[in-house]
Amino acid sequence: MKKYLMLIMFASTFLFGQQNSDKRYKEIAGRYGGNDGICLFEDGKYMLYGYATAIFGTYTFEKDYINFYPDQQELFMIFGSQNPTIGNSTRLYFSGFERDESFVQFDNQKAQPVFNDDANCFASPYVYETKAKPTQIILSGLIDGTLHQSKFAIPKEYNDLAIVHNKPSRYEENFTGMVKSEGKSKILNISMYDRYFTKSNEDKNDNNWKEILAMKSEYDQAKQDSKNGIFFNKHYHNFPAPESSAYSLDKKSNQYISKNAKDNEAYFRNDEYNDNRYLRKYMKVEGQTNIDKSFNKNNLSSKSLFFTTCGEGSEKSYKYNGFTEYEDQNEPKKLQQTTTVPPPPVN
Repeated sequence: MKKYLMLIMFASTFLFGQQNSDKRYKEIAGRYGGNDGICLFEDGKYMLYGYATAIFGTYTFEKDYINFYPDQQELFMIFGSQNPTIGNSTRLYFSGFERDESFVQFDNQKAQPVFNDDANCFASPYVYETKAKPTQIILSGLIDGTLHQSKFAIPKEYNDLAIVHNKPSRYEENFTGMVKSEGKSKILNISMYDRYFTKSNEDKNDNNWKEILAMKSEYDQAKQDSKNGIFFNKHYHNFPAPESSAYSLDKKSNQYISKNAKDNEAYFRNDEYNDNRYLRKYMKVEGQTNIDKSFNKNNLSSKSLFFTTCGEGSEKSYKYNGFTEYEDQNEPKKLQQTTTVPPPPVN
């Protein structure tokens, strides 16, 4: 769930819901449902949850009804940083593009699919490397046959980019609900799929409710932190903002380095993706979004940015080469460092 909350940090850009003096917020607050359901919080926020799903939003009262407003996602987002370790080249990490048809255009080049037709057997991270740093990136995605497009002007100092595609979710549409009492139980009916959930009898001291409140707190904090930048390691694993007591900023490499980095070197030797010793800060690049009704697939490049498939032809599939491969797994070797690579200058 923690990983999910960090991913959703990309997608959430606004804070909704203010503390409301209406006493009904306190009266109905709690968890409705079991393995799936909805949690209502006293501050006017909610969490719709289920298997691999946690959607946050706000709710308001209108007479006897409750109006639910899910936090909205931006279809495309770009975060950029200056990365001295890669010299004059550029790295672009693509996240979330595996799930539907999407396209990328660098400067005045032809737009091209991010993935090939019928792509499968995905193995993230997907990182595109190029010597030519784009000054403009246009990202496009088809939603119900309509092309939605976002245009980004890339600051010249950013040579390391995390590019995120948030596929629209069926859970992100507004819906309504109503809480009714049946005997000693409270029942929440919602218009989404015409579902109803019974309120749990757990109280504020229940461990399940405490965990839910902790998730909400982490989500709220992640949204707030994202305004000041997000943090990745060199393999684009997202981490919370590093604490100043545990990390120091190395200006030469533009990285936050754990003060215990050398002590943990052996531990992360075979787990590089989860290595949080070296983190780099990425700032959000603002974009302009529009709908392009003149889109013509015939104008696309025939070559996708990434190719991946199962079975026949799989040997041509993209493979991330950022992890260090050791010849003898039993022989300790030093991890590839990202702290000093000259010159010049950022996930």
